[in-house]
Amino acid sequence: MQRRKFLSLAARAGVVIPAWAVIPEAQAQSYTGRILINIHASGGMDQSSWTDPRDADRTLNNYAAAGTSAVVAGTIRVAPMGNNAAFFGAHFRNMLAINGVHSETNGHDEGTRAHATGRLDMGYPNVSELFASKNGAGMPMAWINGGGFSTSAGLVAATRVPDANAFRALASPNAVNATNDFIKASDLTRTQAVRAERMRALQARGDLLPRSKVTVQEFLSSADSRAMLQRIAQGLPAQFDNGFEQAHIALIAAQAGLASTVQLSSGGFDTHSNHDQGMATALPRLTNLVDYLWTKSAELGVSNRLFVRIYSEFGRTPLNTGNGKDHHEVGCQVLMEANAPWGNRVFGASGPRHEARRINPTTGAIDNTAGFVIRPRHIHAALRQYLGIETTDPRFNLKVPANERFD
Repeated sequence: MQRRKFLSLAARAGVVIPAWAVIPEAQAQSYTGRILINIHASGGMDQSSWTDPRDADRTLNNYAAAGTSAVVAGTIRVAPMGNNAAFFGAHFRNMLAINGVHSETNGHDEGTRAHATGRLDMGYPNVSELFASKNGAGMPMAWINGGGFSTSAGLVAATRVPDANAFRALASPNAVNATNDFIKASDLTRTQAVRAERMRALQARGDLLPRSKVTVQEFLSSADSRAMLQRIAQGLPAQFDNGFEQAHIALIAAQAGLASTVQLSSGGFDTHSNHDQGMATALPRLTNLVDYLWTKSAELGVSNRLFVRIYSEFGRTPLNTGNGKDHHEVGCQVLMEANAPWGNRVFGASGPRHEARRINPTTGAIDNTAGFVIRPRHIHAALRQYLGIETTDPRFNLKVPANERFD
């Protein structure tokens, strides 16, 4: 994105551009590709409260006992809970609901890892890490993580979403405030230039020890990272959006070309008791976050670059004696992208009480003869292909047979 266009979009989004932050076009290249956003619905999303509703079985849902029917948004049936009707009604054209996903576990940590990486086994990269390794090499915040599985497989380390004050300090370390600097800007520029020249001279010498060579190279590389981080200063608002600070910070970093992927988390779904009461809070919090991402990214001019995945570690059982729901292996996911040809569609299904079912890889319908049970690895294999992040590293082979791959 050109600096002129960036400033124009920032102004339209209500972003304040402080005078001390206006810098020349940064030397390092900005990232302008697809922005992958993974959102972990933490605790175990109840598929009956989301995209796989059952409105006739009173043992599964209280809304069925009350005689309330499922909501239909396009071709997607959703539960009549929270603000699902408004959310899916606004976004169904850009959504693919995947039902009947077998997590292979009903444990929180294991399920979180399986849906983040595609495998229940340890050692596989989070899809965000794999995406960042392909698209964000050399960027200071290639993979921004605000919750969920963040263990690195050795490709790219996650950068935690900083709080507002730390974010400002990171972007503009020389700024005391909007009008004053710690060091005169011209003096700082000259000092940095002299220091960089000294490092380049050291790098050109032939008698440096290997460790010293690495140190000098890292110092020179960090100069590019500092220049890239300064881009954020051009887009820092006077105040971050209340309730969505992490998402706001992440989107600004992505808009500035510093981040390729973001992982966020929205919790409250572990409803072992008082299920409906918990969903009344957790569901709107999740859908409001996703709706915010699309609204704010449109203001920042990057909504056409977003690919959003909403997932959880597993699903939930029918109602228990405490009017709650316990852990269940079979759940669901939602994929979103603007103007996607696969939007307004449901792929996969579960049984009457959310039992696992064999799914045809072409039609997405139940097929007990030629189908297979959808597991996280199948979704990740399709994601890797679609996002262009397939890897030949044998350590990260998802081990999905050719006849179990779907588009």
